[in-house]
Amino acid sequence: MRIYQRFLLVLGVLALLAGCDQQAMLEKFTPKAESAVAQRALSDLVARNFSALDSQLDPALKTPDTRDTFEKMANAFPSAQPKSVNIVGTETRTLNSVTTYNLTYEYEYPNAWVLTNVTLQRKDGQLRIVGMHAYPEKQSLRETNAFTFAGKGFLHYFVLGLTIGIALFVIYVLVLCFRTPIAKRKWLWLVFVALGVVRFLFNWTTGSLNVQFFSVAVPGVSAFSAGPYAPLILSFSIPVGAIVFLLRRRALVARPVSPGDAGQTSVDPSVQ
Repeated sequence: MRIYQRFLLVLGVLALLAGCDQQAMLEKFTPKAESAVAQRALSDLVARNFSALDSQLDPALKTPDTRDTFEKMANAFPSAQPKSVNIVGTETRTLNSVTTYNLTYEYEYPNAWVLTNVTLQRKDGQLRIVGMHAYPEKQSLRETNAFTFAGKGFLHYFVLGLTIGIALFVIYVLVLCFRTPIAKRKWLWLVFVALGVVRFLFNWTTGSLNVQFFSVAVPGVSAFSAGPYAPLILSFSIPVGAIVFLLRRRALVARPVSPGDAGQTSVDPSVQ
């Protein structure tokens, strides 16, 4: 358990150091003008100013049931004023001169949260709403996706242990490679040792495991999050580079060259 605790402590410290930077980067990449339009549309939704929303909707979304849909979404918001409204996700895509903005916000209320999403599309110089959603939540997204062992099962511990084990193994082989007197291109071997193939991605929040069979990664082990509100993703690969180096090490070690053998390189069979 000490290894797990130390790993958790390191992740916690890194999260504290990176949290503010991640939020700042998220806000930096949020399109300001479009975000203002999205937040104004959400304010109209909360105030039940549906006529204003109708004027911003893409014509394809206008149906006889649109008002009922607005009513259901508006009911997801408590009557109190929100304590805060934070951007928790942003994505901008342009295809065939059409730009789509996918913006996600979290509304915090006393003992309640609402996760909202507005999708805007700029086409032919006009900005329209092409999607809007609101979901009541029991806790904040940051808390939902926090790195914790509460409620986690065998698969979480197995993947965490495997990730730590592979990381320690690769580090050990990297140090061994660095200390090994390889005659030529040692730096290439150092890079190769860190290489992994077949990438496994484990979502710590949901417990889902995805496999990318045709993937090569350097380094072969990582832990990352797309933002301060996103889940932690543990990534590990089969450490092929480290395994191959261990198998080839004895053949790679250069034996000290005697004065009479100048210009020649030989293998020292005594290296273990």
